[in-house]
Amino acid sequence: MSTYIIPNIHGCIKTLRSLVECRLNIKAMDSIYFLGDYIDRGPDSAGVVDYIIGLKESGIDVNCLMGNHEQMLINSMLGKTDLTLWMINSGKETLRSYGIKSTYRLNIFKSISSQHLEFYKSLKYYFVVKDKFILVHGGINYNSENPLSDTEAMLWSRPSPVPELFMPEHVIIHGHTPTPIDTIMSDIKLGSGRIFALDAGCVYKGYYPGTGYLTALNLEKWKLDFVECID
Repeated sequence: MSTYIIPNIHGCIKTLRSLVECRLNIKAMDSIYFLGDYIDRGPDSAGVVDYIIGLKESGIDVNCLMGNHEQMLINSMLGKTDLTLWMINSGKETLRSYGIKSTYRLNIFKSISSQHLEFYKSLKYYFVVKDKFILVHGGINYNSENPLSDTEAMLWSRPSPVPELFMPEHVIIHGHTPTPIDTIMSDIKLGSGRIFALDAGCVYKGYYPGTGYLTALNLEKWKLDFVECID
């Protein structure tokens, strides 16, 4: 039995399938923790959500975090914000994957299936795994009296060194901030830190040096697997 942690997918369905089915060869007894940002930027956000739902329905233990991109979708859907923030963060790519060509039509979210809307609403802000690993999308507010209640920090904050006295028995694993694959591999190999980045910028292939990979961390083996983006 293995536990895998997979960060930002951003609509790269072909790459996700390659990682899960070919590289990891996921089996029914395995667990997957996704760190959010399933949607936006890449070509098939709806396909990514469909695939993750399918993994759950197949009996695999699948656990999904909220990313800041899913939060922007939900806020737009609930009318907490207008569509502007989401659109400038590549929300249009997600709408296109659902067959929605214009943001001016009335109640565009009627075109998204209830199953997918329930998926977005069900996402968690953090997981604590094996009583040691805190999984978040973005980061943690070390100065909060209750750091696991600051959902804004979990979605949007960038990583910083963990203070020595902050939850000293725990290690933080996050996505959100694209990091060169060589840096991620080096940090995992050393294994001596208290915060580890996993987002190798799958959707940014060709844009930023060292990015363009989708990663998966095997917690039991403390081993990083990855595939290059093929979307």
